[in-house]
Amino acid sequence: MTHASTPSVFDVSASTALSALEHPTTFIRETTDATLPVEAVTAEPSAFHGRGEILVVDAASIPAALARVRELPHLAGTLVVVGMEPGAAKPALAVDAGTPGLSLACCPRPVNAATFVRDLRRLVETLRRASLTRILKLHDSLVAAVMVGADLETILKLTARQVSGFDAMFVDYTGLVVSSWSHRGQRSLNVPAELEAVLSTLPLIDTTQIELSDGRFAVLVGVGLHDQVEGAVVYIGRRRLTSPELLLFERARSAMLLRFAREKSRRDAQRAAVEQLLRAAVDGSMNHGELALALRGMGLEPAEGYRVFAVRLDRGTPEARAFTLLEDVAAASTRPIVGGLQGKIFCLVQPVDSTVPEDFLRACQARGWKAITIGRSRPKTDAESLALAIRESATASQYSGQTAGQIQDVTSLGLPGLLAGLDPQNVMRPFADTLLGELISHDAANNTELVNTLAAFFDMGCRPGPTAEKLCVHRHTLSYRLDRVAQLTGKDPRSPEWMLSFGIALQMHAILQTAL
Repeated sequence: MTHASTPSVFDVSASTALSALEHPTTFIRETTDATLPVEAVTAEPSAFHGRGEILVVDAASIPAALARVRELPHLAGTLVVVGMEPGAAKPALAVDAGTPGLSLACCPRPVNAATFVRDLRRLVETLRRASLTRILKLHDSLVAAVMVGADLETILKLTARQVSGFDAMFVDYTGLVVSSWSHRGQRSLNVPAELEAVLSTLPLIDTTQIELSDGRFAVLVGVGLHDQVEGAVVYIGRRRLTSPELLLFERARSAMLLRFAREKSRRDAQRAAVEQLLRAAVDGSMNHGELALALRGMGLEPAEGYRVFAVRLDRGTPEARAFTLLEDVAAASTRPIVGGLQGKIFCLVQPVDSTVPEDFLRACQARGWKAITIGRSRPKTDAESLALAIRESATASQYSGQTAGQIQDVTSLGLPGLLAGLDPQNVMRPFADTLLGELISHDAANNTELVNTLAAFFDMGCRPGPTAEKLCVHRHTLSYRLDRVAQLTGKDPRSPEWMLSFGIALQMHAILQTAL
């Protein structure tokens, strides 16, 4: 509904209006803003409620109509006078020039008010039906497109084309433009800065129309799935949209939700299959031939070379979104093989020089996820080495804590990188238990910190002063604890004879603590 503080008079007849069904006449366009459905069309002033209604009266009924208008607390209606020339209607209607929310028009054709109402009802119903048909056709087109795998750009294009002159983009929950379509063929679009704050607080299913500082108009359609904000569809053009046009744009929400739901089901199934493969590789429940067959079924040929990289998330990074982002990044260059195992996300990439880890890291940083750690395995060329690659990447991700926001190759870890290739249960555990087993049991039974003290001692280069400072204890306390280690194990960790063995045992113990 157009809200006008001063009357506007238009020379439009019902017959003229009825002849323009595809493009509403000046009367419909200017007085009702093509808002459909219209709540009521009436010729009785006393029944006029001013809530988007059209009141049609003849010249003699103008005083009664204006009196009724003055009684209404909140007016948003249209007054049409029939059978009166514009020259005569202007002074008559100008009596209430200060009435806010009232749009005025006249029909000079000498037609009965009831006849005009009947014709106008017919026009409104026709326009309403045409608008509904258009919405339903667009809805059917969007559903059909999504069911055959349409991408986000296709959804944006189908909806934006319903109203000429509008660009469209999908902005995700972090404010990044994920996909866009421009009626001008522009390759990339940016979100106006003044919309950023609005997008961050847009409700899941809200539609907002905003006039920008440069005179353009933006329509924001919120998109959410299962109480989780996915983002918003943003349309930008040179004019304000009418209510039926907004309804057309809102169809994008339904299409987006359908696509996200279908995509979520597919991704969940894929992740479950990859997780099953990872577990089978680590626990040895699949032989090498079965592993190779499974990898080929997922689109990876082991003999051509591959790597595994592991992602360790901090508590503030949403796991589900990290999974999706990694899959999207990987899909840009290869078939994504992504799955979770024991609190980490693993991704198998091919070829060995794939930039998926670097691309994923940049995408994470663009979203403000700066505390993730990524570990990368050595290149492998057979399915038999999958378990080893998984352990190497997991170990590298654990040792990249001081280099968060970077990629840690297992080859750069030194001793931990070499140990990561050993069998955890058959090699590392027996060796670590030989030196540390008695200490671990003593700590558990007496609530002491002998293993942690020993680890700090080696972390600080076996220097008592820095170690005591790190542990916040007196040097005598540190000396006493190291003496207890020597008593319980029969081997003094301060002796050059045993330093290397204790160092290796501690590294193995650390790996076993987070082993898959």
